[in-house]
Formats: sequence, C-alpha cells, structure tokens
Amino acid sequence: MKNVNRTLTKEQIFEAVWNETYIEGDKSLMVHIRHLREKIERNPSNPQIIETIRGIGYRCKA
Repeated sequence: MKNVNRTLTKEQIFEAVWNETYIEGDKSLMVHIRHLREKIERNPSNPQIIETIRGIGYRCKA
C-alpha cells in the first residue's frame, strides 16, 4: 500500500476519494471508515489496521 503508517488528514482522504472539499462536521467519512473496519478488522471496536488519530485523521497500519 502507498500510505502505510502515514497519517492522512480527513481533508486529504475526502479529496482523494470524492474529489471534493471536506466540510467540517461531515460524518460521511467516519461512516465509511467504520464500514471498512467492520470488513477488515478482527475487532472493529478496537481497530488495529485503521487507526484514528484524534483531531487529525487516520493512519493505516498494515
């Protein structure tokens, strides 16, 4: 994967996926991350692969 162990902001992810500007408070990214975790994590409530970096974004640890 291209961005393993690199922290990406919500804005970077949103723009890369949807090619639109992220609007603060939009929960759609959070919902999609949750759905991804449900598919790939053994325990989505305690994620080991897609890590939340509070106040910044997400990091993929694979």
